[in-house]
Amino acid sequence: MPSEIQLSQQAEAELAERREGIDLSPKPILWVGLGTLVFLLVSMAGLLFYYRWAATPINDPPPPARFPAPRLQSDPAGDLVIFRQEQQRGREGYAWINGEGGFLRIPVDRAMEILGTRGARGYDPLEAPDPAIPLPVRPEAARP
Repeated sequence: MPSEIQLSQQAEAELAERREGIDLSPKPILWVGLGTLVFLLVSMAGLLFYYRWAATPINDPPPPARFPAPRLQSDPAGDLVIFRQEQQRGREGYAWINGEGGFLRIPVDRAMEILGTRGARGYDPLEAPDPAIPLPVRPEAARP
């Protein structure tokens, strides 16, 4: 009867016969790695030579340029005063908006007085529409 050691030796021998052999040679792998390293070093040296010869120096950036001040307004404070005066005249003065249509701009304080005197009906329409008059309809949209 064979012992366990003999069985394990036989199993290992059987496995060794069935395994695929390692036919890998280290020389081609080393040559490919060395060739890649040489290629990278030559490329880097070539780029360094090119940048030093043809391009601007790496550590010499151009001097910062001073931009001129924007010339949007010559006198901003004066422009603001004029703008506020125009706004004040618009809020406090009377003016015709549309003379033919009868639209008048009135001061805000006067408009608030008028609405205050009307009370709860202050925001009602000024003229109620007449329900007897139908709305205008285009002739092509009218029903026969």
